[in-house]
Amino acid sequence: MKNKKGLLLILAGLLITICVICEYALPSDATAKAYFVHVNTNGEKVQKNQFSGYKYTLKCYKKDGSSETRTFYSTNKLAKNKKFKIHVANNQLVSNYKQVKELPSTIQYYAEK
Repeated sequence: MKNKKGLLLILAGLLITICVICEYALPSDATAKAYFVHVNTNGEKVQKNQFSGYKYTLKCYKKDGSSETRTFYSTNKLAKNKKFKIHVANNQLVSNYKQVKELPSTIQYYAEK
């Protein structure tokens, strides 16, 4: 009887550990698409429903070097003349961003063309 309880407790602990890893260790923006952008505008101040932030329409580069012009919204103002890696969710809202010093070499090659 003690062996069965011990085995059940170990399995329950393992299940909880797996859930915690999946929830917190994996990126929360896994459904968002990653882009690299060079912000060359101040962004347009936007107040919509319950959203207050900035609207940007910029050329966004994927990691493979392909690009597309996208409109996205950010709750925080992105610094002008800086480069960022952004994660844009399906609702066009930036879920995460990080300033980078340079664009990756594949992207820089296509951006200069």
